[in-house]
Amino acid sequence: MPSEEENPDERDRPDRSDGGISWRQAMGTVGLALAIPWMIGVPALIGWWLDEKYATTPIWLIIGLALGLLTTAVDIYKLLKRFGQFK
Repeated sequence: MPSEEENPDERDRPDRSDGGISWRQAMGTVGLALAIPWMIGVPALIGWWLDEKYATTPIWLIIGLALGLLTTAVDIYKLLKRFGQFK
């Protein structure tokens, strides 16, 4: 009979008794950390491009930056909620 540490279901639970996180959860965190610059930068660049195209500086840049920051904040909140930081 396998011990509790050898059971894959026990390793991936978010509420581990040792306080650590599984490697799958850690990879999700790393993925988000790599995606954050893109999640903020791409909408801002699209806004900048629209401003250049339609001569509306800085309206679309501000809208794109705000949209990128908002979506990034929502994703971070969801990640923290999944790790049990928010109930």
